[in-house]
Amino acid sequence: MNRPIPEEIVARLSELGELLAGWCEAGRDRSLAEHEAAVLARMRQILPRLLEGVVGAATSGLDARLRRARQACPGCGRKERPWEQRRDRQVMTQCGPITLARPWYHCRRCRRGWSVVETVLGVGARAQLSAGVQQWGLELVASVPYQEAAARLDTLTGLALGPETLRRLAIRVGTALADAEEVAAAEVEQTQEAAEPVDPAPGLLVVETDGAMIRYQDGWHEVKIGLVAGWVDDRLQHPSYIAARASAEPFGSRLLAEAARRGGLEVVRWEGGVTSRGLAILREALILGDGAAWIWKLADDHWTQRLEVVDFYHASEHLATVAQALFTDAAAARAWTATRCHELLTAGPAPVLAALRQASASSPPARAILRRERGYFRQHADRMAYPTLRLDGLPIGSGAIESAAAHVVQLRLKRPGMRWSDTGARAVLTLRARDRSGRPLVA
Repeated sequence: MNRPIPEEIVARLSELGELLAGWCEAGRDRSLAEHEAAVLARMRQILPRLLEGVVGAATSGLDARLRRARQACPGCGRKERPWEQRRDRQVMTQCGPITLARPWYHCRRCRRGWSVVETVLGVGARAQLSAGVQQWGLELVASVPYQEAAARLDTLTGLALGPETLRRLAIRVGTALADAEEVAAAEVEQTQEAAEPVDPAPGLLVVETDGAMIRYQDGWHEVKIGLVAGWVDDRLQHPSYIAARASAEPFGSRLLAEAARRGGLEVVRWEGGVTSRGLAILREALILGDGAAWIWKLADDHWTQRLEVVDFYHASEHLATVAQALFTDAAAARAWTATRCHELLTAGPAPVLAALRQASASSPPARAILRRERGYFRQHADRMAYPTLRLDGLPIGSGAIESAAAHVVQLRLKRPGMRWSDTGARAVLTLRARDRSGRPLVA
């Protein structure tokens, strides 16, 4: 290699070599596990100073020969000399804690200060953790409680960050991400275009939603979960999630924004006259829900090309409710429910509606249930074309979103003894949903 190696790097690598050579003598004939631990410990000992050397050698503004050179102000372009004193920065990185010796500049015209640490290295003005460490920490707190996350981070990386440090990080970043999602949702509602870079889901777009109960400090509340994915070869592909404690309308806006990010508002063609573009036809979507009115209103407002499907499991639950009202014998109720479910699955809603019309109840409460359920199946009959959907290889059940309620929300937020504040739950729900979607948690 013809390229000269910077002295700072050579010195650190030589020091590492000395440490490893010393272990080779002290650790002769030890087990693989002992050698592994010894090498890792010595690497962690040198890594912070090695990173300092690399940063110093690779950053022009930290070169000793250029420390007295004038630098252009990021605001107005006026060139200034650095102040005499240095303002050192301590930052925890994935390599360990490092100190960055930075020259400090101050623009007399803009009356602002800056340093190459912020402008070139991208370290925030008050940041004590590097972006890499933040990502590690946020991935852990999105998966496990703060105490456990701190312990795992220490075990896996040797970085000692306390549970409270991780909690504050999660609240700060999660809250900022949740705020940004709400802003994006409002923008999508206004513009009918994606507010973020589009990551299109493959095949047919599938949108599902459900809810899960989480214990807050003032009691149990429902958290809504949304899923957006592609449907290819009879399987969901590349799902993404959103989760929030919100009423139907604002959650619907956020679900639309996520669908837009996954290509749901993509115009596939235009219909109309020769002289004008006419009506925009959006990408086809399958909207699968439990029958809640807000889901279908969202679909009607935003998708011209869509398939609306009531989850078969929820429809089956409605049939079981009717059976319990009609029969006092449990076996007879189960048999009636099984027959109706088979009819619904193989022949569609028509025979079920006929059976409901023929049914009669003896008590006023049972008659009220029968009237209500007749209305439910009449209202959603067009969304219960299960035989056709099955022949086309399309989903009819909400297993994916019910699974998401467990693995996205409950696995992290519904543990023994947990009672969440509004702020804490909002932040962790946002982090959890983004992490399970495979999205970065730190910009």
